[in-house]
Amino acid sequence: MPVGKQRLVASGIAAAGLLGLALRLFMLPHRELTFDEAATAYFASLPWAELWGAAGRQETNPPLFYALAGIGARLGLSPEGLRLLSILPDAATAAAAGLLAWRLGGALAGLAAAWLVACSATLIELSLEARAYSLLGLLGLLAILLALTALRDGRWRWFAALGLVEALALYTHNVAAIMLAALNGFALVLWLGGQVRPGMERRWLAVQAGVALAWLFWLPTVLFQLGDTLGRFWIPVPSLTALRYAVQKVVGLPWIDWPQPWADAAFIGLGAAGAALLVRRGGLGRWAALGLVAVLASVPAATWIISQWRPLMNGRVLLWLVPVFIVLVGVALGRMRWAGLALAALLGVAQLHAVPFWRPTASAERWPEVAALLSARMQPGDAILVVPMEAELMLRHHGWNAAGYELYGTRDVAWYGRFPGRSLAPGEALPAPERDTTVWIVTRRATARHEAAVAALSATRQEIRLLRGGARDDSGIDVSVMQPR
Repeated sequence: MPVGKQRLVASGIAAAGLLGLALRLFMLPHRELTFDEAATAYFASLPWAELWGAAGRQETNPPLFYALAGIGARLGLSPEGLRLLSILPDAATAAAAGLLAWRLGGALAGLAAAWLVACSATLIELSLEARAYSLLGLLGLLAILLALTALRDGRWRWFAALGLVEALALYTHNVAAIMLAALNGFALVLWLGGQVRPGMERRWLAVQAGVALAWLFWLPTVLFQLGDTLGRFWIPVPSLTALRYAVQKVVGLPWIDWPQPWADAAFIGLGAAGAALLVRRGGLGRWAALGLVAVLASVPAATWIISQWRPLMNGRVLLWLVPVFIVLVGVALGRMRWAGLALAALLGVAQLHAVPFWRPTASAERWPEVAALLSARMQPGDAILVVPMEAELMLRHHGWNAAGYELYGTRDVAWYGRFPGRSLAPGEALPAPERDTTVWIVTRRATARHEAAVAALSATRQEIRLLRGGARDDSGIDVSVMQPR
């Protein structure tokens, strides 16, 4: 391809990344803080000695993302502003997907893949949360691209970049260990297909050994967590149905309601067609396609199998595979030439309409109101029951200070109380303070438990219901104050 056309394609891929960045930045101020983001803000506030030490040992995710968030917080970013640490990698993922698809399927494939990643409703929603998943997605795609380049090119600089990306992934999320196992499977497929330069096997093994050494610092913590109950506090053991839905979110179009299931089937068909086209073409494309299919198949299977012993499959740990699948979709659309680009544009616009990116999306939960209520009416010495305990992070974020109050919880108290600055009353029972102590009850999506707590304290106290979440267990926040009779 002439240099001029190469620059044009590269410019188009970069433009798709900038478009993805603009869309995500536009939506940034319209999303209220979530529970998990409040946890990110808390860990970002810890000194690095705590984050990489005792506190990190209790948290089920490695500390790299929290350390980056800590830098952002010290530079003045608000908890919502920490979403930039997800938005920027996600926008870069669009460019990385475009480059990989261009390498495998040509210029039009690269443009289609970059556009689809930039407009992916699944990835946009993921990037609007200050968590590590978008960074993991970028690192996963870069690892595949660098592995392909290093094994074909052979120069040490590509192997060094690959090792750095792998090490960063391991310190970003624990599921990166599964990712790197799949990456080695990808390299094995290329080697079996004769697509690896002679002598590169030793360099590959040397890099993997270096990555393993770099992980040794954190490996004892991972082993401790595997043998502990950490992480089991909310992630259930997944069924085969849960696995199917998780995979469907990776390879389908879950945000598009109509026409389903045909939209999912068509998107999956495009990915399968892209893989088939590469296999039929032969050479590097054939073995790279087989390697990508192996990654897409083995990672969900391995994650599900491990989760039967130590549950780690939530709704997001597989989403780093979305851009990998979109690369294959881009190959199929590139083969259709300009009609494929038109279809890519249609699919992208449909997903943007599904998000929808132009309309503010605010949470219905009333945390600012609850925090203001507690700050104004609670008295020193009062007791408060918070269910779940993570709700205390949201209350603190919105200005309530737990100091001076006796804090109780009925879930995960032993785990939650280990973190710095978290002082909880012992045990997981209902509050049992002195008879003349006022008790507050704040529950989220737990109306039945709220009513049970009220009933248990009604013998000596009278309830005043201040906020009512609703009749269903998942309908909002309930707040009661139990005053001594």
